[in-house]
Amino acid sequence: MTGSPLISRPAPSASPDDSVLAGDGWWPDIDCTKMRDSLRIGEAITHARLIAALENAVIMVADDLADWRAAQEQAGHAKLDEVRPDQTVNGKPRLVVLFTNAVRYGAAAELADHSTDMSATATDQTRAEAKQAIACDYERRRLEAVRTILGTTRVAVELI
Repeated sequence: MTGSPLISRPAPSASPDDSVLAGDGWWPDIDCTKMRDSLRIGEAITHARLIAALENAVIMVADDLADWRAAQEQAGHAKLDEVRPDQTVNGKPRLVVLFTNAVRYGAAAELADHSTDMSATATDQTRAEAKQAIACDYERRRLEAVRTILGTTRVAVELI
């Protein structure tokens, strides 16, 4: 008996196996496949687009945390996972989880924001508005992760 032509194989990943966006030694590496899996980013987003979005997100998050990082380095911490190493989530340093999430959400916000379709139909306009709402939600989550690292509140309220 010969093999069936209807055998289903999983689709190849849009990112090469074991591909990571390398950190600078202080900030951790970001695993591309885990990024795709955690936020359900499919093959429609090429590896090159994912890398570009991750690079931009790392820059944004690192800029947001630049003063905090300088204080941690001055305190003698050679990398992020040395800061409060006793605080873990699922066996991983809590701050590494927060940084990774901030970068993932920042990249996902950019990808969602830039994937809107150019069309004049009402259906496509509704879809574009939904993608914009998703991008805003991802950006909010990025900021929440950064603020948690900084130890600041997540809501700014001003009394009149």
